[in-house]
Amino acid sequence: MIPWVMGLGFLSVSPAVGLDTKDDVAFQKLSQLVGGVWEGSLGKMTVRFTYRFAEGGKMIEGIGHLTQGEKPILNMESKYGWDPISKQTYYIDFHGYDVVYSGHVLWQKEKLVIDFKGLIGDMGHWITYATMASKDRFAFNMYEYKGSKLVPTHVDIQLHRH
Repeated sequence: MIPWVMGLGFLSVSPAVGLDTKDDVAFQKLSQLVGGVWEGSLGKMTVRFTYRFAEGGKMIEGIGHLTQGEKPILNMESKYGWDPISKQTYYIDFHGYDVVYSGHVLWQKEKLVIDFKGLIGDMGHWITYATMASKDRFAFNMYEYKGSKLVPTHVDIQLHRH
């Protein structure tokens, strides 16, 4: 009985009370990706993403594909929503069927900063810095932690909206 009552007390002081994605600048910036098809290249491969709102606008879902010519290389599915514990936008990303990443998104110095780690399949730690030069141009650069050093991955992608 005591654990159950303590659980009710915990729920009544949940840090999510009054906080939501509508209060987070990072989520609002990410919401600018919704609509159209985003396309760019990574070497000889084509990168294509679409984004839409879900859960009554409290979540953004992204669907992406990496192809070379007509050949599919990788399917990706990402979700962004509110983390009531850390009080920031979370990020979870499925790359194919065997790799899953998770992290958080912040708005710092006019950039979206996505700090994420592998949960399944790839256990690395990365930081992505993303900017929107215009409503139809989105660019990001990825870095990987090697020990305590942040090293460029040379994954620099410019996407444009159609």
